[in-house]
Amino acid sequence: MLAGIGSSLLLLAASAVASPAAGGREPAGLHQALQELEREGKFSGAVVVRGADGVWFARGYGWADPFERRPFTADTPVDSGSLAKPITSAAVLLLTRDGKIELDAPVKRYLPEYPHSSATVRHLLSHSAGLNFINTADGLANKSNATLLAASGAPLFPPGTAFSYCNLCSVTLAMLIERASGMHYLEFVKRRLAMPPSVSLRPARLADWSGRAIGYRRNVDGGIARFDSWDGELFYGPANFSISAAQLADWGSKWWQSSLRPIRQTATSPALIGHAKSGLSLGNWYCAHGQRRCHYLGHHEGFHHMLYWDADRRVSVAMVTNNALAPAFHQRLQRALVAFAENRPVAARRELQARLPIGEAPMGEFRMRPGEKNLMVKKSGGEVSVEWRGLSYPAYPTGSAVRYVPGIDGYIAGDERGRLHWISLYDEFVGIPLERR
Repeated sequence: MLAGIGSSLLLLAASAVASPAAGGREPAGLHQALQELEREGKFSGAVVVRGADGVWFARGYGWADPFERRPFTADTPVDSGSLAKPITSAAVLLLTRDGKIELDAPVKRYLPEYPHSSATVRHLLSHSAGLNFINTADGLANKSNATLLAASGAPLFPPGTAFSYCNLCSVTLAMLIERASGMHYLEFVKRRLAMPPSVSLRPARLADWSGRAIGYRRNVDGGIARFDSWDGELFYGPANFSISAAQLADWGSKWWQSSLRPIRQTATSPALIGHAKSGLSLGNWYCAHGQRRCHYLGHHEGFHHMLYWDADRRVSVAMVTNNALAPAFHQRLQRALVAFAENRPVAARRELQARLPIGEAPMGEFRMRPGEKNLMVKKSGGEVSVEWRGLSYPAYPTGSAVRYVPGIDGYIAGDERGRLHWISLYDEFVGIPLERR
């Protein structure tokens, strides 16, 4: 093991590994930009850009395993993290189209063991079922989907009345898929959702998962330490695919092809919670206005991934990384990758050079851009939340003062003037405080 090796030596030994490209053009400036980030120790992973005429770009950077010095490629499997969620949601929506599931039917119709009689399938898809999920290595070790569901307690709120990012909802949906289809979850998504045949669920034992990327992070002294997937994970639905950047980009391209086009409108429509539109779609995507450009993220320990697709340009972008990207850099890099894919290299460079402040988000009400509703940041009992467009979303610390807001996919931070900085893949605001609380 080489846990004490400094970042400069690691980067000298790793060079970008390319996969053969077919069809369209390579995005101008993308390879050079990623090489620079690799040299600076900011990026270790792979990026694949796929167009209607084939793969435009497929390269790996840095180490998939920094301890054994195994290079990253576009085909290196990673822990999918939450990028499994839109796959699970798409499977449910396809079964809905087949007439085997009704979105507004009680979950108990399909899963009699489900503990809450008032929850519907739609509530599970919209993260509004109120299920609690213990997200610790010890709490999840050797727990199956059925075991996790059986251990769920009382709902956090009446189903359908609030948003709470819900891993256990996707666990339940995976069980529902198997009950309604008569197939194992993995078999169904491969057969019906056009997932690449070599995609698998990760083994429970990390030692049995060969060729994968190892999650890590850099220490203050320049060395590295494991920041890896957890051993003993048996569950699936919200996470735990073993999948590569190339496979993700391939599946992203299916959203403008015949295989997934029939459910695209439903999958990209905003989920409704009460009478408010959620920032997440019913298919578990974050979408730009018009629902023709969508993305989702996977994050677990050192892993941070993005899958983006554009049905009009017919392009998909997959990024996977294993070296614990700085939270303030997540959206900048993602926005830059989309700009490169759209042949906007100047805008992409500008994103990579820009900075998000790293001060704690101020509390209060903030005026956003003209025509946009105000945003409220609140703290209650030590928990921070963001209220926007009629719904409240938890804002989680990311290891720095920057907070991430699942449900609207925004990063928030404050600056020295008391302003709130907000950035998502599609928008960026500087909120002016209206009142302080």
